[in-house]
Amino acid sequence: MHRGQFGGARTALRGKTCRVDAAEKPAKPASKHGTKLAPNSIGNVRATRRPVSLNGIMSSALSGLLTNTEALRVTSNNIANMNTPGYARRVINEQSQSFGGQLGGVDIAFVQRVMDKYLGAETISATGSSARYDAQASMFGQLNGMLGSPGDGTALTSQLSNVGSALGQSVLAPTDSATQLASLSAFQSLATQYSSLSNQIAGLRAQADQQISGATGQINTLIKQIYDLNTQARQATIAGDTGAAVFDQRDQAVQSLAQLIGVRAQEQSDGSVAVTTDDGTSLVGATYGQLDYQGGTDGTSSSITLTGINPSTGKTVGQQQSLDAHIGSGQIKGLIEMRDSKLADMAEQLGNLARQTALAYNAQHNANTAFPPPASLTGRDTGLLSTDALNFTGKTTIAVTDSNGNLVSRIDVDFDAGTMSVDGGSPASFGGTIGSFTSALNSALGGNGTASFTDGALKISANGTNGIAVKDDATTPASRGGSGFSQFFGLNDLFRTSQPSILSTGLTAGDAGGFTAGGTINLVLKDAKGGIVKQASVTVAAGQTIGDIVNAMNTAMGGTCSFALGSDGSLTETPANPADKLAVASDTTTRGSTGMSFSTLFGLGDQETANFASGFAVNPDLVSNPARLAFAQLNIDATTTAGATVVGHGDSSGALALQNVGQATQSFAAAGGLGARSATLGDYAASFYQNVALASQTATSNQTAQDDRLQEAQSRASNVSGVSLDEELTNMTTYQQAYGASARVLSVVQQLYDTLQNIAR
Repeated sequence: MHRGQFGGARTALRGKTCRVDAAEKPAKPASKHGTKLAPNSIGNVRATRRPVSLNGIMSSALSGLLTNTEALRVTSNNIANMNTPGYARRVINEQSQSFGGQLGGVDIAFVQRVMDKYLGAETISATGSSARYDAQASMFGQLNGMLGSPGDGTALTSQLSNVGSALGQSVLAPTDSATQLASLSAFQSLATQYSSLSNQIAGLRAQADQQISGATGQINTLIKQIYDLNTQARQATIAGDTGAAVFDQRDQAVQSLAQLIGVRAQEQSDGSVAVTTDDGTSLVGATYGQLDYQGGTDGTSSSITLTGINPSTGKTVGQQQSLDAHIGSGQIKGLIEMRDSKLADMAEQLGNLARQTALAYNAQHNANTAFPPPASLTGRDTGLLSTDALNFTGKTTIAVTDSNGNLVSRIDVDFDAGTMSVDGGSPASFGGTIGSFTSALNSALGGNGTASFTDGALKISANGTNGIAVKDDATTPASRGGSGFSQFFGLNDLFRTSQPSILSTGLTAGDAGGFTAGGTINLVLKDAKGGIVKQASVTVAAGQTIGDIVNAMNTAMGGTCSFALGSDGSLTETPANPADKLAVASDTTTRGSTGMSFSTLFGLGDQETANFASGFAVNPDLVSNPARLAFAQLNIDATTTAGATVVGHGDSSGALALQNVGQATQSFAAAGGLGARSATLGDYAASFYQNVALASQTATSNQTAQDDRLQEAQSRASNVSGVSLDEELTNMTTYQQAYGASARVLSVVQQLYDTLQNIAR
């Protein structure tokens, strides 16, 4: 550009001036002694002289004017843009001109953007890493505010302690309404905290997902912008304009892209840059990529996909691919890690704690009874059908009492023998299914009460003002999958969860599936980076057993994840790679009229564990009537007869047993990075907080380290590419002086022209 301009100016100058003969004949030099000098001697001036043209002098001076004018323009641009983000200072590279072997002034070889390729690449890399941990630290800051401190009154550890304290007061006065309300309030506060934290973590995951979706749109805009700027950069390179503004604009776009998704930029010989992800997946090249993301936060979030676009036609080229596993840094990487790993792990740990809390307190509450015993006990939806095998062992007693706690009737059930007897009478067989057992129990209650099993829930009621109480045998307690009779059916639950807390269903491989034909289970297995390892779909067919469905799932997953039905009816999932996580993308299966899906019944997938805390609540029957809190215990055995007091008015043994639950050691399954362990509820809650604190501290440390790295890279790059005002002012003075000198030469040449013209007249 500059050479063409200068050349044109010189051509115009030559066209407007006459040629002045500068071949003045010098006097022939001679030695002092009249001897001719040697041809190549130092004193032979004639041998080194060149003819001088005024036009040549003028041309040289004019080139100096034009070159220094351009240099001043570049300097002024540097000063004007010293605070412009992404601007790289320009420097003038001058070169001498020659015509026929003679010097002919000065020209601009090129205007150079001052850049250090290594520092540029380091800045891009540091930008992605810094943005990754900035996103994580920001979300952890919100999470820490929600959780509260372990010593805070709202923390789970404090709530669990409050439950123990309230129960301690109830031990002293079990039938006092004030102590009952205080205990109920403590239970509700604990349940509310579980549910609230679960919802808040879910909200943070949704927030991360929304940010990912928004960033995906920004990335598409930046990728297209970089591709278009590449086109302009090629044209500028061909024209020799390597200092064009398009290069700054493109570098700024690449930096913005790196902040969202970690990238590498490789400069090409034609002036363009090839942009890839950290692991080399192409985003901008001969074609450009386009991202697509549908969103989702329930552990089944769809992958970010990448498709190549032909810029000539706007149509897709090549195969669509999942991009999640190829994203190594940037804001999106930090958000994906928070949504699918860190927050998901915490939701799973919280759900695990909530489930064990429900199991522990429900087991004891079902072993207790209230005074007076409630008129009816309504169980939860077990997901079982009346045609399912009963599969109980051991013994239990169902008692009907009056309002004073005196025995009205006793029904002893022997599941091993398959019989029940009323008030010590002859044993009667009740068959092997849940439906046949319920019918037999309903008959045994006679005029004292009723029993029904509807939509997976068992209900036992007493007639009139009487009440119902249940107690498993002390020596051979009733058990299905490890849970007692009342606990398994949830007849006297203290807490309710959004799905069954008891995952030991008691079902066997040979039991009928009972699921409506055509229902489908869609499974997704993801690796630690979020990449999809395996997707599979299992459709339930008519007549399948539980074992058939499990086998179909194993076949569909092809060894990437295996499923096994335990002797207690629980389903275990074991990924071939322990770091992989299984999610249920969707499940349309329904077991009979219960409305329960296969994945809910067995707690399939990591998200199901997290869901235990989402709907955690105190049993509505207790909320509506705090006197139903089971602070007493049924005192009955095979010799107890009608009229005997089986529930005492001042009995607080049940309240004491509930208080001891808080200090008892529980068995926790592995969840969300916390390994399986034996601990009290309070200790596990403390571990949960400690794990959150450690993860938060790690994110903050990484943020500090990467922010420092970015600042150092930017500082060093600025030292090379940034504008120094002192340096530019010095350059301006130098170019001004050079401009003035060139102008002075032109003035002298003008005077010489005037003199020659006067002589010519």
